[in-house]
Amino acid sequence: MEIRPLTPHDMDQARTLWEVCFEDLPAFLDWYFQARFQPADGLGIFLKGRLVCDLHLSPRAVKLRRQNYPAAYLIALATAPSFRRLGLAKTLLTYALRHLAARGIYFTFLLPFNTKFYTRLGWGEWADHRLYHLSPAGHRTGKADPNPKGESSWRFRQVEAAQQLTLLADIYARFFAHVDGGLTRSAQDWTCLLLDHSLYGGKTWLATDRAGTPHGYALVLPPDNGRPILRELIALDPTLKDSFLPYLAAQLAGASCPPAVPEDGAAQLTPFIPPGTQPVFLGRITRVPPMLEAGAYPPLSVEWVLEVTDPLLPENNGQYRIKVAAGKMRVTKTTGEQPAVRCSVGTLARLITGNAHPEELVAHGDLTLDHPQFLTVLTALFPPATNFINEYF
Repeated sequence: MEIRPLTPHDMDQARTLWEVCFEDLPAFLDWYFQARFQPADGLGIFLKGRLVCDLHLSPRAVKLRRQNYPAAYLIALATAPSFRRLGLAKTLLTYALRHLAARGIYFTFLLPFNTKFYTRLGWGEWADHRLYHLSPAGHRTGKADPNPKGESSWRFRQVEAAQQLTLLADIYARFFAHVDGGLTRSAQDWTCLLLDHSLYGGKTWLATDRAGTPHGYALVLPPDNGRPILRELIALDPTLKDSFLPYLAAQLAGASCPPAVPEDGAAQLTPFIPPGTQPVFLGRITRVPPMLEAGAYPPLSVEWVLEVTDPLLPENNGQYRIKVAAGKMRVTKTTGEQPAVRCSVGTLARLITGNAHPEELVAHGDLTLDHPQFLTVLTALFPPATNFINEYF
């Protein structure tokens, strides 16, 4: 058995394995293996030259607590049917985490098909990925008015997304500047998103004020069953959604449609989880000390011992002496001390990213404190944060 990064000569095997494991259109695979899946981003297990298990670690930039980090999106993990239940996936995931750590990438994330499969291996919840049914617009006899009369400040029009890539990217970047954590989209990320969007007949609406200044957009997909899906809605002004969502529902003949929007402004929507997806992205730490040291912290002076357990990487197991001063954290390995805090590496990912309040983690038994009063320190260092990501590929 050989485990190694893929080469250009392996990509035909990688595509064949993908075709066996996933039900994707040939047209999707054409653009995906040309524009997104680069050989250097793949890792595989080979038996006598045959690729039997592989994964794709797509390089991305993420923001955690408003700081930018290099990261990797584990888009897919595929195992040939006759080689499943042999532990190959776990072996390859372990190799992948060490591969990333060796390259200075200490955080990776994925959209799970099965949350428990990954959380038991050290992944922890990171960012919301929520879809919703839009309340029906009711029966209509005509098309929705793109220029609502009365007191509405907003105007809507359908646009060709590929021709508006720079504009859409600018709106997203301005919105994302106010979000604590998520994906920082590159030009390549936008290109791939719109390739996928157009492949499935996606349409795009732009929202402007009366003067024509853009303030938001919506990416809409029509599923095979005829129920439109609002793939993404971004609004720079929170009040825009009050007009934009009803307009889209009416424009789409009053059909219920699930929009992917952050939690705020979604009160009129009801949750929807498409088959084969989960409403949350999971994050994983590849190496504990540099991940903790990379963060920015409040000006506290505090020192304690943290004990971490990692089911895949023994090198992450053990005790760490944590010293915080002047907004920086220093982390050194130690042994034989009394830990003030105990947790799994998955819980540590939730703590670092702000996915959960420390008090919540203590209440659920995920975080153990030697002294209850230490909860105040953890809350100051790791307050809850808003994380949102809406990427498939």
